[in-house]
Amino acid sequence: MFLCFTLNLRCDLFISVKSTVTSLTKIDLLLDSAHDWKRMKESEIVYQLYHIAKLGGLRGVKLTTIQLGRRLKISQQSASRKLIELERLGYIKREAQGNCTMIFLTESGMNLLRGLYLDLMKIFKQEEILFMLRGRVFTGFGEGRYYISIPEYRSQFMSKLGFDPYPGTLNLRLDQESVKLRKRLEVMEGILIEGFSRENRRYGSVKCFKAMIDGVAKGAVLLIERTHYGPDVLEVISPLNLRKELGLKDGDWVTVSVYVNS
Repeated sequence: MFLCFTLNLRCDLFISVKSTVTSLTKIDLLLDSAHDWKRMKESEIVYQLYHIAKLGGLRGVKLTTIQLGRRLKISQQSASRKLIELERLGYIKREAQGNCTMIFLTESGMNLLRGLYLDLMKIFKQEEILFMLRGRVFTGFGEGRYYISIPEYRSQFMSKLGFDPYPGTLNLRLDQESVKLRKRLEVMEGILIEGFSRENRRYGSVKCFKAMIDGVAKGAVLLIERTHYGPDVLEVISPLNLRKELGLKDGDWVTVSVYVNS
């Protein structure tokens, strides 16, 4: 009787210890998962997005966690966690299509890869890289004259671009291919004209790229933080009155050569 009681007690203790160890193991796995997410550095994110893009992620790719795990040389579980985190960060989206899952890179994901691509271009091509943008001249809202004349902006234009801009912008309505190039400029470093506050009003920052207008007039293109225009519009400044010097009127085509690594 005593022996039976002892055996039952040992058995109960063994089950209790085993249950405790199993619970602790599950907790460790959850903690490891959390640490993996915290360790998701930008270099890892870019590496994963690169492989998804190579498999067709720009247009959408059918991809399982097993396939991604093999590609990245990690376990299926790790691949699943990384996809969840990439989606949470807004770099990919997943769509169920029948028995398969389609994975797409979002605009944020593509911009991250574009930034890396352009940085590599600068490293391997030390000569100046030109983006050729074309657009039709149109009359804007007339705000360019006011903003360019503000001393806080004007002094930065002079010191960072090397010229005193004519008070006003040349506004161009870009063609389809140039709109795509303009979007690529948005993820590049450029020359930053810093924003500032004055009289309880916040004036946004401006990113600039030096440029040549119609091959004859030097200037710069502006990517303005706060603007009424859409991505199909390019604003150009120059030390010259471009309309007058180039004889431009609304509807005329203008080509702008943008130096992206100057």
